[in-house]
Amino acid sequence: MAKAMKMKSEPFIRVVKRDNSSFLFRTIIRVVTIFMAFLISVLFLQGVSGIPMGKILKYIVDGSTITKSSKISFWKDAMLLLAVALALTPAFKMKFWNIGGQGQILMGALMTSVMMYYCSNMASGLVILLSFITAVMAGAIWALIPAVFKIKIGANETLFTLMLNYIAVQIVEMCVDIWKGQASALAPFNSGTKVGWLPSIGKNQYGWVIFTVIVLTALIFVYLKYTKHGYEISVVGESLSTAKYAGMNTSWIILRTVALSGALCGLVGFFYVAGVNHVLSSATSGSYGFTAIVVSWASGFNPFGMFVIAVLMTFLSLGTDNVVNYASQVLNGYTSYITVGVFLFLLIGCEFFINYKMVYSSSARAKAPGWFNFWDNAVIKIDSASDKMGAWCKKQIGSLKDKIFKGKVTSIPKEEVKVEEVPNEEVK
Repeated sequence: MAKAMKMKSEPFIRVVKRDNSSFLFRTIIRVVTIFMAFLISVLFLQGVSGIPMGKILKYIVDGSTITKSSKISFWKDAMLLLAVALALTPAFKMKFWNIGGQGQILMGALMTSVMMYYCSNMASGLVILLSFITAVMAGAIWALIPAVFKIKIGANETLFTLMLNYIAVQIVEMCVDIWKGQASALAPFNSGTKVGWLPSIGKNQYGWVIFTVIVLTALIFVYLKYTKHGYEISVVGESLSTAKYAGMNTSWIILRTVALSGALCGLVGFFYVAGVNHVLSSATSGSYGFTAIVVSWASGFNPFGMFVIAVLMTFLSLGTDNVVNYASQVLNGYTSYITVGVFLFLLIGCEFFINYKMVYSSSARAKAPGWFNFWDNAVIKIDSASDKMGAWCKKQIGSLKDKIFKGKVTSIPKEEVKVEEVPNEEVK
């Protein structure tokens, strides 16, 4: 009787957190998810526009690659989205939910505009330097406001940073109204002299923006993974109580990390005004301040993962806009929001299958034993292949280190090592 009651109470399916998932398993899940997102987007565009799938795929690819200017624009948009995601990541990894990236970008853009507007008679290099310093400081200060209140009175940083976005928008709109005067819109700053504009690299006017963000990706990766600060951020993010018990100055770590996050957002604002648009607007960064939140979170706070997601998302967005140009009668400018939304929705959903697994009851497994046996064997084979791949990578890295440092590191002969005994009276 008891056995029957136990079997009856067993749920048909339950969700259990995975103890550990291999790198290969996580990669396969994400690759399949990205493929499904692109497939659903293409089918949606085909169903609405009536354009054959082959042409839709061609138009999507052409959106980022058909001309040299489209290629440059593609990398510019992808790197700016990546820059915002990198800026938010240190705070997010510490579980300080900085939703105010948009406002911090605007404050950085505002200070850059102030320098370009009021210092137009100065040397361009000096204006660029002043714009950079003030933009970074403005972003850091704007981010520190909610951090201070969180430490002192336990204020909710999510709501606090979100509300500061709207304040930043109003401040920027006020300055734009003052500067434009009777004109219908604010003109680009110093369009004749180009004072304060970032110079081009070759014929690429966004060269410095693209190059800086690529370097910043590597620096953030090293900072979070291999430095003491990165370790402290991880500990505080895992458990604030553990960090305090370990003797860490958690208040200082929070302030330092949030200031870094805000400073990087201010840097993005500097990029927008000095290197991209050369004008100030409350819509300076579009919706990147919020889109980058998903990019950072979905990549597991890995800068190189953010690079891949930002590139794919920009590719899909620009490709969809190009499809709209060929089907403007039935599609409009909001179509790219739908395809990117599908991409983000599936990307977030795949994290569920990476972190959790579904456990079926014995009765469910008895109904389809062949399927469950196939799935169990597939998971075992994937884990085994992942372990072999990891061992191979470690072996290759080890052999590469041996080749690089061969003959440069030698052991010290034993006869050269001298240990002097210290008299007892000298030991204090």
